[in-house]
Amino acid sequence: MDRAGSVRDLASELLALKKSSGASFARLSEQTHYAKSSWERWVNGKQFPPRDAVESLARLCETDPAPLLALWDEEDARRTAPEPDEANEAGAPEAGDAPEGASGEAPAGPTGRRRRALWGALVLAVLLVAGAAAYGAVALTGSDEPSAAPRPKPAVKVAAVRTGCTLTGCEGRDPKKMNCGADAVTVRTGSIPKDLVIELRYSRACKAAWGRISFAQVGATVVVNNSDGAAQADVVHFDRDVYTPLIAAPDDGSVWACASLPKSGEPSCTGDFVPSREKAQQP
Repeated sequence: MDRAGSVRDLASELLALKKSSGASFARLSEQTHYAKSSWERWVNGKQFPPRDAVESLARLCETDPAPLLALWDEEDARRTAPEPDEANEAGAPEAGDAPEGASGEAPAGPTGRRRRALWGALVLAVLLVAGAAAYGAVALTGSDEPSAAPRPKPAVKVAAVRTGCTLTGCEGRDPKKMNCGADAVTVRTGSIPKDLVIELRYSRACKAAWGRISFAQVGATVVVNNSDGAAQADVVHFDRDVYTPLIAAPDDGSVWACASLPKSGEPSCTGDFVPSREKAQQP
């Protein structure tokens, strides 16, 4: 199945669910935190939907989300997989090449062993001559220093994390979709007694952060803020966890996350995180 086909198949399933529920795009927007224009694009196959949106629709229609999420996972893996040309860059063996010993020829007899012995003797002689020449050069110069400096070792290149955005370009976007989770770490934590856990997640590659809460109840809210006055939030609609969209986390700015329970106006927050002060602690 091609990529466009998978998107259309997923969209057709979403459309069938929407029709069976009788809900309008406006109603879907009211019941979730996604705009009705976004729902129109996803249901009609114009844009690939977030995983959370697919699960939200299944829950609202009181149907098992597992088949839809499996279809979503399959398409997401296909969308993020490298193109065939990129996969071939790893250096597959050329057609017709065969490993040593796979030519089908019989093992060499006494003649082969004699040739190997002669080559071994020749290589040993060359090494002895080279060693003697090097020793003579040192004796003539009167120095223990080698005649030539050793070649520097090649630098090891570390592959950079490929992300879909950085800084303010990440505002409001999904950290998973932007691949910001590839190098993300939890830099601050907090809690609301007894069980709710608050996390401030940070990606150095994206220069962005987001908030996440776990073991929460439906209606609990998580908000991520930065010192430039920007904020992103999300609410637990089902299950017990949720994370916010991304927010910019400049090196010299601060970011923090807060959470509150449905019937409580008192938020609980993590401490501030300033990336430039803690770079050495990042992986």
